[in-house]
Amino acid sequence: MIALWLFAGLTVGALNGLTLRNSVARLRPDVSGRAVAWILGEALLRLGLTAGLLVVALQRGVLPGLLAFAGLWLARWGTVYSVQRTRISGH
Repeated sequence: MIALWLFAGLTVGALNGLTLRNSVARLRPDVSGRAVAWILGEALLRLGLTAGLLVVALQRGVLPGLLAFAGLWLARWGTVYSVQRTRISGH
């Protein structure tokens, strides 16, 4: 059961990374109002998923909350590593 919170944090963190990547891909100087709405919607989705996971985990106890946070943190660093590796290889 304890590993479930770490996995949940990793999953939500990976979804955050994917939606953030999608938001960055939509950024352009000539961006339309619809694209701005998508970017804001995805930001609210990321915030809601993260807050929801942490609230539910902390209701179960301190250890599940810390494990969920650790999963989010590891997923964030995995995203940073992946982006950096992609930039170095040039793809």
